Amino acid sequence: MELSVVVPILNEQENILELHKRLSKTLNTLTEAYEIIAIDDGSTDDSFSILKEIQQQDSHLRIIKLRRNFGQHPATFAGFENSKGAIVISIDADLQNDPSDIPKLLKKIREGFDVVSGKRLDRTDAFFRRKIPSMLINRFVSVRTGLVQTDTGCFLKAYTNKAAKEIAEYTEPGGFFTASIGLLGLKYAEVEVLHGDRQSGKSRYDFFVQLNQFMSLFTGYARRPFQVIEVIGVLTALFSVVTLVGSLSLNKLTITSLLLTLIMGIAGLILGCLGIIGEYIIRIYHSNMDKPRYLIENIYEP
Repeated sequence: MELSVVVPILNEQENILELHKRLSKTLNTLTEAYEIIAIDDGSTDDSFSILKEIQQQDSHLRIIKLRRNFGQHPATFAGFENSKGAIVISIDADLQNDPSDIPKLLKKIREGFDVVSGKRLDRTDAFFRRKIPSMLINRFVSVRTGLVQTDTGCFLKAYTNKAAKEIAEYTEPGGFFTASIGLLGLKYAEVEVLHGDRQSGKSRYDFFVQLNQFMSLFTGYARRPFQVIEVIGVLTALFSVVTLVGSLSLNKLTITSLLLTLIMGIAGLILGCLGIIGEYIIRIYHSNMDKPRYLIENIYEP
């Protein structure tokens, strides 16, 4: 088996047929020795039945059905750990990734890299809601792992089979597996790829998903999170001092304004500390419970 394409799927019934059509068109020009691994991550629509219908016509399609929804990354790990191809491709099911870019990834990874990521051109996502958070995460991952990644959020990636399985094995539950690329010392490169609009359905990357990803990074990969809070505390104290001095020099200091400034600063610092401590406790709790990242209900071979 030369190539495995891993596609995590959650309620993508409108996109599956078109995605399969595009994938097959590209892959059939590359090799006959390929497999498409579709992971049904607890879909509640007709995604699974559509996959079963496609499988009757396509011997390249393997279906992994999970018992329930575990999330995109655990579903991807299920695909990685069951892949047979020498090279593994991950791709989203929402049609924003273009399968015609797969040859670019293959060409680059055959130069000796372990992981090759797409770098999205003319990204169509909302600027403030998606692009700004992505830039912050890109920078954070690069600083913490020592590996510069300019588009960690692009799901279209190529991996050697060994690299894919190492990432699946060593990424902590709930972790951000893109960060594992740098931490595992894998040889990494990027190639420019296209990025389209979501054709149908609704994106599940809302504010809380993005917040969870950031906190996974912050608590899982940051070395000095509590020092960060201490710096915030110092800055808050300095701000209070500057405000106090300024108010005194202008003779505009009142007891009310002073108390409000102090209370808000202290309350914000306390809440921030509680949030960080809470994140650590939750993640330690889940880690100690040794819960499986995913559970497979069945694997449907062609």
